[in-house]
Amino acid sequence: MKVKRKAGLITLAFLIAFITIANISIKSEDIKNWNNANYWSENPKSAYPIWFCYITDKTRTTELIGEGNIIYVHKFEDRPNDVIFYNASGAVVTIVRPDGRIIKLRLPKKEEISLNIYGKYSIVSQLNIPPQKAALKTATFLLFSSYKDLEVLKGKYIFKINGTNKTIRIVIKGNCYGIFGTDKYGRDMWVGFIAGTNNTILLTLLIGGSMLIFGIIIGIASAYNKLIDFILEVIASTPMLPFFMILVWLVSTQGIGYNVNISTIDFVLILTILSVGRFAKSIKSITLKERAMEYTKASISLGADENWIIRRHILKPVLEFSLRHVTFIIAKTISLVSILGFFGLSPGVNWGSYMIELMREGVLYGNYWWIVLTLVLMMGVLSLSLALISERLPESYG
Repeated sequence: MKVKRKAGLITLAFLIAFITIANISIKSEDIKNWNNANYWSENPKSAYPIWFCYITDKTRTTELIGEGNIIYVHKFEDRPNDVIFYNASGAVVTIVRPDGRIIKLRLPKKEEISLNIYGKYSIVSQLNIPPQKAALKTATFLLFSSYKDLEVLKGKYIFKINGTNKTIRIVIKGNCYGIFGTDKYGRDMWVGFIAGTNNTILLTLLIGGSMLIFGIIIGIASAYNKLIDFILEVIASTPMLPFFMILVWLVSTQGIGYNVNISTIDFVLILTILSVGRFAKSIKSITLKERAMEYTKASISLGADENWIIRRHILKPVLEFSLRHVTFIIAKTISLVSILGFFGLSPGVNWGSYMIELMREGVLYGNYWWIVLTLVLMMGVLSLSLALISERLPESYG
């Protein structure tokens, strides 16, 4: 038993260390701007993780610096995400492709110039690409595609810079970014994963702690007071999800895109009240059982009041049961928070709302499998560690 408890503590410690290090690896501004598409505009869209690109032949980000002629050799199986020109305001760029075709671009007077934004018309017209072929394709896609079949055009690309004496920086944006890649908006999926993990754990701790405190209080009180006992029976027999949806609708506001905006406090209170019934009834049963014990009756006959009885005889088995029940409460709460987040009925980003983001990005078709695997491992490791720890707890109170 001691070995299992130590294993649980070590596993939980590793999980806490992982979450701590993960939070250090990102900026707080990234989490705050998770739903701000403009904040992520400079990132490549729908990019693979960096590690994935090293085991496959996906385009990696390359930075080119120079004057006059700048050469880039494309040798990957896919096309770059975008080409960004820095310090090239008002310059004329002539691009010589591997097939000998030439494209001339007159860049606008901006510090940062995206080929996808400013170059599509020039590329389509100078390469004589039929409009039906160019539709829904980016300028970078067309630049790095062969003329006839739009296959990837590998080889040497020469960027001839004229009209400026400055040192030009060209960034060939690859299809790899970060630990988990990006979505179609360029959002770093690693940031979303950490934000969802933080919020899921925070909500779980708040709801789990509230359930323990509220459940112990109302459970013990219901053994003494008929009105409280009646209220407990009502709570325990109330179907949780339908009433939760009604209460959330009553206390929340509707945001952009039919999103439900509910405060963390309201969410925690509603879910605690609707979820505490079964746990509180178990506490009530323990209380009634202890009150019927011979040693409790003996204490009462010697003049002990109910407060002393609760402190001396009832709290010990109640706390013992509650600590053992923590694992079930946490596992249940994580599931509830994730399910409600999946349907947009919880505050902030959590594992459920994050899964919705993944589904929009095509996770059902095999995309982002590495994130799903990590989520499953996180849930499994957390549940396992708590189960191993709680298995020993009751004996510690014996």
